[in-house]
Amino acid sequence: MQRFKLISAALVLILTVPVAAQEEKKPEAAAGDGIELAWKFEKGKTFYQTLKTKTSQTMNIMSQPVKQDQEQEFVFSWTVKDVSDAGVVLEQKIESVNMSIKIGTNEVRYNSTARDAADNPLSTFFKPLIGSSFTLTLDPKTLKVTKVEGREEFVKKVTEANPQMAGLLRVILSEDQLKQMSEPAFAVVKGPGEKVKPKDSWTRESKLSMGPIGSYDTKYTYTYVGPEERTLADGKKVTLQKIELKTELSYKPPDPKEATGLPFRIDSGSLKTTEASGTIYFDTEKGRVAESTMKVAIDGKLNISVAEQKAEVDIKQEQTTTSTTSDTNPTAGR
Repeated sequence: MQRFKLISAALVLILTVPVAAQEEKKPEAAAGDGIELAWKFEKGKTFYQTLKTKTSQTMNIMSQPVKQDQEQEFVFSWTVKDVSDAGVVLEQKIESVNMSIKIGTNEVRYNSTARDAADNPLSTFFKPLIGSSFTLTLDPKTLKVTKVEGREEFVKKVTEANPQMAGLLRVILSEDQLKQMSEPAFAVVKGPGEKVKPKDSWTRESKLSMGPIGSYDTKYTYTYVGPEERTLADGKKVTLQKIELKTELSYKPPDPKEATGLPFRIDSGSLKTTEASGTIYFDTEKGRVAESTMKVAIDGKLNISVAEQKAEVDIKQEQTTTSTTSDTNPTAGR
């Protein structure tokens, strides 16, 4: 059973889909010639992003059912270091992590803001990362990430805490993959200077290669709906711009030469999304995403080898990710 738990925990990583004071107003219609959904970057300005993911996974491995539930919350700070025609430079810092993993009847928790946080495998992995940061450079015209700094120091911290996963982590946390992981936070809008009207759509494609885990080809389709009045956590009402998101995800098993570094080897597999949709609310006044929700359901099979013993794994997984932004650190005072 311990082997099944290890496989289950690793498969959550495989199937985690790579998804960033105002007066009360009445909802306003988009102007006749459209509205620009533009990010605003002010040098020295900091905002905070709370990213929550809830995952429920059911697997059948070697005729053994394994159920895993996982909840995680990351709080990031984003500080604008520089703004110029050459690029927008942002520092992304990990402020806190709150996570729980339940496999069967066993549960492990870690909360970096808790004073009495227990030592366990989760704390061993995440504790060294609190306070770590990356410096990202965005192309101001396309909002694509052109440069990532701080990777080597980050990877060093992760691998020192988890030497048995060093090879895998270096592949997953390559500079190119970090760019791919960071871009969705900014690429939800059509582009600087471009206006949209209700029902206008635009697309973005991404390829995320994760070595022994395999790769994901994802197509994101964004559709602008229009303005909507929303009530914030503090009770204030604001008008935000609603965008609907649909994704098409294709999974490819790893090349046999890359299928190492895990407690098992993925030989082949077929995974499909039975649901992949979300909603994004953009704040045109602040010039950033205010909140978003993404739901992804995956169903399929993987053929794996464990110590040269082959097995078929049936997988069903549901994942919901929510993101909210704020001007103040939500972990302050915890």
